[in-house]
Amino acid sequence: MKFNTILATGAASAFLSATVCVHAQNLNGTVSPSFYGSPLAGQTINTGFGNAAGGNDSAGGSELDAAYGTISGGNLYLFLAGNVENNGNHLNVFIAGGAAGGQNVLNAPATGTLATMNGSTFSPGFNATFAFDENDYAGTLYSEEYNLIGGTGGYVGSLANSGTGIYAGIDGTGQSTVGTIGLYVNNNNASTMGAAGAAYAGGAAVTTGYELVIPLSSIGYGGGNIMVLADVNGGGDSYLANQFLPGLPVGTGNVGGGGPFTGSSGGQFNFGSTPGEYFTVSAVPEPASMAMLGFAGLTTLLAIRRRK
Repeated sequence: MKFNTILATGAASAFLSATVCVHAQNLNGTVSPSFYGSPLAGQTINTGFGNAAGGNDSAGGSELDAAYGTISGGNLYLFLAGNVENNGNHLNVFIAGGAAGGQNVLNAPATGTLATMNGSTFSPGFNATFAFDENDYAGTLYSEEYNLIGGTGGYVGSLANSGTGIYAGIDGTGQSTVGTIGLYVNNNNASTMGAAGAAYAGGAAVTTGYELVIPLSSIGYGGGNIMVLADVNGGGDSYLANQFLPGLPVGTGNVGGGGPFTGSSGGQFNFGSTPGEYFTVSAVPEPASMAMLGFAGLTTLLAIRRRK
């Protein structure tokens, strides 16, 4: 009994230390593969919103290239590679946090632009508990957050860019905050996409974009895996691009222009007959944490045996 107690205590301490080490990464809008691992979703088609030339805040186009995610230290970390044009285009992120009471059909309160998307239907089994919406206009990011279980939310603040498309948010160490989300953005991607709607397989090569640190308490987390859907939308959330993560079938035009995934207006999507239009962030501990946990247990075991 004494042996088990000592071993469990040492392993638990090591697990906490490992978690701290793993998420003490450099949050800067550039993906860290050692932290996130491989992409959880990739883009399949070239953007219908134009190809950014790169530099100075994504002038000329918007796209989503790849999605990464992990759960660590009480937070959901998401990285969305790509860029959003500084003409008022929006990035929408919907999260199903595992709690009861989420929305399969979007019904956001009319306290921000996200309500324009009300009536959007998620894939079967995706019940959104939280939504994040930001738009880039003339060098400033304007953010909205929504608790979709409580039916509350709206505009929470803004972040100015540095003049080169680099934005800084929070990581819990004293940086400024906008709402509850830590937001780090490098919005200077130079697009390698070609003609709109054609097949695209270069998402994993894009390393800059939008990095979000979201407290699990903010998304109504009820345990288990977390499902996420991201998209690019036009001004006022009124005209959806063909840029979703996961990506849509090759040849899909801008959803706002009509087609099988368009809702009753250009700002609404309909995935009611499209299973699996989301990516999943696993609830298992990070590999580095698991390795350190096993190492701690072994170290404790050896120390006890020496004392014998």
